[in-house]
Amino acid sequence: MSPKLDPKRHTLCMRIYTNAYRDMCSDKMRNLTVRVDEETYRHIEETASAENVDRSTATRQLLKKGISEEKKKQALDLYRRGKCTLWRAAELADLNIREMMELATREKIPAHITPEDVEEAWREALDQA
Repeated sequence: MSPKLDPKRHTLCMRIYTNAYRDMCSDKMRNLTVRVDEETYRHIEETASAENVDRSTATRQLLKKGISEEKKKQALDLYRRGKCTLWRAAELADLNIREMMELATREKIPAHITPEDVEEAWREALDQA
């Protein structure tokens, strides 16, 4: 004999499941078709094999890495030319301020930190506390 299903409990469980599923799928992926040269294709295949994932996953991983590097490059360029603060460059590159400082140091970009940068860093630090 199976237990009776409580309709209120069932509805609550379904609502929780539905909300969790909707939240999980909120980062919907979009399809993108691209043509790549043979060398790039081979690299994707090798990465997929080494990571034990399919080509689509390997391609997404490689794209993410490339986009991350491009963001860093663009942020460093803006900072180098004085078009943004170190703090803003870190935001653009999706890095924290320390990582951005280390990156700028590695690239031999002189620090031009203004009192506003320090004030902004303190404000951000206090907001996170």
